[in-house]
Amino acid sequence: MANLTITNSTAMGAGNTQQNCTSTYKTLIVTGNSSATTATFGAGGYRRGQWFDWNIGTNGTPADNFLEFDICLVTLGTTPAGITGTLISSLSSNFGTDLADFNYQAAISINSTAEVGIGALTERWYLGINQRASYRLVVNPGSNLIYPANSSNPGPNGLALRCRSGGYTSTATATVWMSE
Repeated sequence: MANLTITNSTAMGAGNTQQNCTSTYKTLIVTGNSSATTATFGAGGYRRGQWFDWNIGTNGTPADNFLEFDICLVTLGTTPAGITGTLISSLSSNFGTDLADFNYQAAISINSTAEVGIGALTERWYLGINQRASYRLVVNPGSNLIYPANSSNPGPNGLALRCRSGGYTSTATATVWMSE
């Protein structure tokens, strides 16, 4: 079982630049299975992934603003280009926590510039915070957020961590620890 850590910092050299928060959700990190990137994965097929730890916060000028973060199920199909910035094959990235783990399959998108594939009523986690604070959630064993090992049929096959704010208009930060 491979472990990954994914951050929406562009210092990793992957993904788009961080997007400013608005009153509508902006996706910070997406992981899942996509038939559009299977060819870059190598052997193994789709795998079930699980998020077990995440950090959220901001890296803008301190002020008292309210932000909302959530994690939703997302469908990544054969054309996930709507999650603009394309999906990154984890095999070609530096997301593994153990350099010996090279056989993981997750498709990853960082700082998406468009919102697609979020199904209605698929919110799995939600937290409203003050901009001045950062938060970390480590779930109890067995309470991980899980996405299935399938392509886009019969339904959601990934997780998306998103942020929105009516008053804060700079960037938000996120880090996700996951395994598959």
